[in-house]
Amino acid sequence: MASLIPGYEYDIFISYRQKDNKYDSWVTEFVQHLESELEATFKEEVTVYFDLNPHDGLLDTHDVDESLKEKLKCLIFIPIISRTYCDPRSFAWEHEFRAFVEMASGDRFGLKVKLPAGNVASRVLPVQIHELKPEDRSLVEETLGGFLRSIEFVYSEPGVNRPLTPGDSAETNMHRISYRNQINKVANSVDEVISGLVRAVAAQSDDHPAGSDSPSDIPAGDQVRTKLSGARKKWLAIASGSMIIILALISLYLFTGGTTLPFSKRDWVLITDFENHTGNPVFDKSLYTAFSISAGQSRYVNVFTRSRMIEVMSRMKIGDKTYVDENTGREIARREGISLLIVPGISKAGNQYAITAKIIETKTGNPLKSEILYAGTEEEILPVIDRLSQKIRKDLGESRYDISLQDKPLTRVTTSSLPALQQYSLGHECHLLSDFNRAREYYRNALMIDTGFVAAKASLGNILIQKFNDTSGRDLVRQAARDAGSLTDRERYSILAFYAENIERDYNRAIATMEILKKMYPDDPVVHNNLGWYYQQNGQYEMALPEYKQAVRLNPHLALTYSGILWIYGEFIGNADSVFVWAERMIKDIPDNPWGYFYMGSAWLFRDSIEKSILCFQKAMELSPDLMINSYRLAHTYMNAGNFGEAIKVLEKIPAINPREYSAYYNLGCCHEALGDHQAARTCFLKFREGAEEFWLKNYPDHYATYTTLASVAARLGEMDLSGQLLNKAVELDSTQYFAFAEVLCVQGNIHEALDYIELALDHGFRNLYALKANPDLSSLRFDVRLQNLLDKYFRQD
Repeated sequence: MASLIPGYEYDIFISYRQKDNKYDSWVTEFVQHLESELEATFKEEVTVYFDLNPHDGLLDTHDVDESLKEKLKCLIFIPIISRTYCDPRSFAWEHEFRAFVEMASGDRFGLKVKLPAGNVASRVLPVQIHELKPEDRSLVEETLGGFLRSIEFVYSEPGVNRPLTPGDSAETNMHRISYRNQINKVANSVDEVISGLVRAVAAQSDDHPAGSDSPSDIPAGDQVRTKLSGARKKWLAIASGSMIIILALISLYLFTGGTTLPFSKRDWVLITDFENHTGNPVFDKSLYTAFSISAGQSRYVNVFTRSRMIEVMSRMKIGDKTYVDENTGREIARREGISLLIVPGISKAGNQYAITAKIIETKTGNPLKSEILYAGTEEEILPVIDRLSQKIRKDLGESRYDISLQDKPLTRVTTSSLPALQQYSLGHECHLLSDFNRAREYYRNALMIDTGFVAAKASLGNILIQKFNDTSGRDLVRQAARDAGSLTDRERYSILAFYAENIERDYNRAIATMEILKKMYPDDPVVHNNLGWYYQQNGQYEMALPEYKQAVRLNPHLALTYSGILWIYGEFIGNADSVFVWAERMIKDIPDNPWGYFYMGSAWLFRDSIEKSILCFQKAMELSPDLMINSYRLAHTYMNAGNFGEAIKVLEKIPAINPREYSAYYNLGCCHEALGDHQAARTCFLKFREGAEEFWLKNYPDHYATYTTLASVAARLGEMDLSGQLLNKAVELDSTQYFAFAEVLCVQGNIHEALDYIELALDHGFRNLYALKANPDLSSLRFDVRLQNLLDKYFRQD
């Protein structure tokens, strides 16, 4: 059987794992339904290659090239993407999927084909029958060279992940899809791709008129030339002209946007809280979350996030940051240079709900556009909000086609339960306001109402891992990553990156995932910040800095991001001049934040300007008395100046704030020792060792730093043999921690060997200026000529 296009063996090749057909013949049934649908779609006969016999021909024992060379020469390749298909060791993956991608990429059409409507599609048409693990999805996308855009045949409900069958109800399926409709989608997609290929053949025929050379991969005898009468040519010209006009109108309708509003692509809008006139508290917070998630899918409209609104309200000294009405929203928009805000609302209209949205001009407060839709029941409200979001996006100039590509339904990406969504929304708000205990409880409440709420699993898992050190969060993040395909792209890739970082400890994968998200949403400062963090954690500091800098350009009030820049320059690159520049910028942009002064104090310390350093650390302490790291640096600066009395005053306050800050006792011991009060020093060192053994040995028995810490205090207590044994243990655990070994050796009095290790550390990229300048354990090296020469060599500024 020949293909519709000469030179190809089949129109469609079905690739699958036999494991996916053994249980209930799912693949066989799918092919039967697809063939029937194709018959109803095409006038011509479409040929399908499907290997029904698991022992027929295409086995590992046969010559792959000979068996597949002709069969794989098809127009469209349909892989049945399952849990078992995503296996590079499998025959189907290596010799069918990968082989087709390589073959199609090199044939006359290429892997991508231009469709009649003007957009582009792949000749690989994936049919997905399971929710994939993140690593499997990444494997498919890597092979395809782009995002996995599959037609899903997945039945999912809490605890269920299996192929969709003809008898499954769309109502009970979390994806809200029916088998019949999905089959139709596959047939229509096949039709679009084949139509595009036929048009490409026609275009190639125009390039090779009768009498010229035939296309190289089409046998000359297979080329058909038809002579048309003059009348028929005239009729075809008229019909073709009409079709061109129709296609142009369709393209204009689908692919062009446009608006009379003062808005351009990638401008920002602010969405206020819903004006709830129903008296039903379940709509409070939940509908804002729904509307902002739906609108936030757009890559045309930038939605000003809730976290940024809270930042602005803090600067405005607004006490209650839990509700943003029209007046507050307008003031936030004015301060942030946002020209439009959207004010949504809900009210009762007889037996219906009226759901509205007004587009307000920030400067004048005038309404420029309004939309109203109606929902008959509470269950219809979320789908109506989807439609309302689409209308607003269209009003702002986004094309219908772009909206259709970035518009997953709310009941899929969130939950169909408004009470669950309300609890999730309250949790998210508490999370942003740093009320982590309440956030945890609200997230748990949401999951108790809807156990399949993927975003709630991700948020609860995130907060348990990051704020409570609770290992149960890992299971929740695994579950969320497994089901992330049901979420918006923004949520999906954020969760997969978090999964890669915290579960897999694979920063390369986290980076790759976040790079995808950056291409989708290049104006999101959080995306750039997170990407910078992943690069930093991966030791790629020169890659991290541009991302951090872009983040603060987009939002100059990101204190955490500024700290990332300053941390890298001060402790990983060792560029004191850049620390000055960025600390000054941080103080200018966020004057009430202590970290700018903290890093400015560090920069002055790098330059040995002790008095200026002390002033900066004192200013940081005024802004945040509980910032422990600032207290330590202020104390160390006093110690560098020989003012041990002032250092003691600072250090003695630390255990009063946090009794588990055992390091304060070690530093106090160093101060008393310098003042000649050996008994007081010994008391402090013993107290430090007691706490360190209780905490560090118990929690980190296999970490080198546990033993370098205990080795240093043993040396301070005169227990040199024990100190040496502990240092040897640290070296056994990690022989690359040269600077940590130098600290211990310096306390032991082995100055020459300590300097050797410092030089070794610097040779291997160690650039922590603060540790080299202010570490109490290196105090005996402060005026050492060799150390100064090393600093001049490795920290010479360009």
